Amino acid sequence: MKLGRYIILQLSLVSLALFVPFAAFGEQLSLKECLSAAMTNNPAVSEARLNVAAGEQGIVSAQGKQFPRVSLDTIFIRRQDPTAFIPAQSAQIGPHFSDEYGAGTLMMTVPVYQGGQLTNGVGLAKLRTRLQENSLTLTRNDLIANTVNAYNKLLQTGKLKEASQASLRALEEQRKNSQLLFDVGRIARVDLLKIEVQLANERQRLLSLEEAERTLTATLRFLMGQQADATPETLTPADSLTMVPVRTDLAKGINAARMNRPEYLTARAGVDEAELNRKITGGKMLPTVSASAGYLDQYSFRPNYQEVNWFVGGVLSIPLFDRSLYADYKRDKILKSRAEQRLLSVENQMRLDIQTAVSSLEESRNRVATAEQAIAQADESFRIEQEKYRNGAGVMSDLLLAQAADMTAAANYTQALFDYNAAVVAWRRATGTLEEYLK
Repeated sequence: MKLGRYIILQLSLVSLALFVPFAAFGEQLSLKECLSAAMTNNPAVSEARLNVAAGEQGIVSAQGKQFPRVSLDTIFIRRQDPTAFIPAQSAQIGPHFSDEYGAGTLMMTVPVYQGGQLTNGVGLAKLRTRLQENSLTLTRNDLIANTVNAYNKLLQTGKLKEASQASLRALEEQRKNSQLLFDVGRIARVDLLKIEVQLANERQRLLSLEEAERTLTATLRFLMGQQADATPETLTPADSLTMVPVRTDLAKGINAARMNRPEYLTARAGVDEAELNRKITGGKMLPTVSASAGYLDQYSFRPNYQEVNWFVGGVLSIPLFDRSLYADYKRDKILKSRAEQRLLSVENQMRLDIQTAVSSLEESRNRVATAEQAIAQADESFRIEQEKYRNGAGVMSDLLLAQAADMTAAANYTQALFDYNAAVVAWRRATGTLEEYLK
C-alpha cells in the first residue's frame, strides 16, 4: 500500500501540469514492455515471490513432523565418586560402577496420534502459503495499476505537449504581427503587452513542467525496477492513448472479484486459518500417543566395561486440566468470528468499489465524447478570431480568450481520455482482472 500511495502522489504532482513538453526521447517502450520489466525487475515483486518460496518450505516442514524422527544422542560423565551407571540385573548380576562413563543412543520416535495437530498443521502451512500467494498477487496488481496509470499519464503529456507547442508558436506569430501593427500605430501598446504577458506565462509553464516530466519518467523507471538517476533518460511511449471498449456487468464483476481479487481471497482464507488454529488448539486437549525404539551402547573407563542393549516403548499422554488451553480455545473461536466479520467487510467494500468503477467508467466515457465535440468548436472559434483580428475586425482580448479556450478544450479531451483509462484500471482492480494487461 505504501507503493500505491507513493505513485498516487507522483501522479498528482504531474496532474498539476496541463502542458508538459517532451524532450528528445531516447528509449521507446510499449506498455507491455514496461509491465514486463516491472514484473521481472521490481524488488517488491521479487520479495513477495521469496515469501511464497518460504511458505512452500513451511509446508515441507509441517509434513516432516508426521514422519518418524531418528536421533543419535551421546553422553560422557566424570564423577568424584564412582556410581552405578548400569544397575543390577538380578541378585547374581550386580551393578557396574565407574567414575567415568559414556553412552551412545540411536533412537527412533514415531508419532502415532497427536489429536489431529499434525494434519491440521500441514493444512495451516498450505493455507499460509496461499496467503503469501495472495499477497504476491496484490503486489503485482498494485504494480500493474501504477505502471499503467504512469504510462498513460506520459501518453497524456505527449498530447498536451503538442497543443502547448502549437499555442506557443501561435503566440509568437501573433506577437510578431502585433509588433508590426504597433510600429505603424494601428494597435495600442496594451494589446502588445497582453500578448507578451501571455507568451511569458506559457514559456514559464513549459519550463516549470519539464521538471514534472522528469519526475514522471523517474517514477515509471522506479516501477520498472531501475535505480534512480539524477538525469534519467526520458521514455517515449510507443502506444497511444485511446478508448479501449470495456463491457461492465455488476453481477459478473462481483463473481469475478470473488474468484480473483486478492483482498477477498485473503479475507476468506483468514476464516479458514482461524478454524484450523481452533482445531489445533482443540487437538492439544486430546490424548497423544507416540512409540519409540532405540539401541544403547554404554562404556566405562575405570574400570573398562562395555554393554549394549536395545529397547522399545510407547508413551500415552492424557491432558487432564490445563486452564490456558481452555482460554486459547475460546480465543480462537473469537478470532474466527472476527475473521468472518472481516470477510463481510471486505465483500461490502468490494461491491462498493465495483459500483464506483462502473459509475466512473460511464461518466468518463461521456466526458470523452463531450470533450471531443468541444475541440472542434474551440478550433473553429479560434480560427474565426484569428481571421477577425488579422482583418482588423477583432480585438486582442477576444483572440486570446479564444486561444485559451482552444488549449483548454485540448487539455480537457486528453484529461478525459486519461480519466477513462484510469477508470478501466479501477474496474479491473475492483474485479481482480488486472492481469489482463499482461496478456
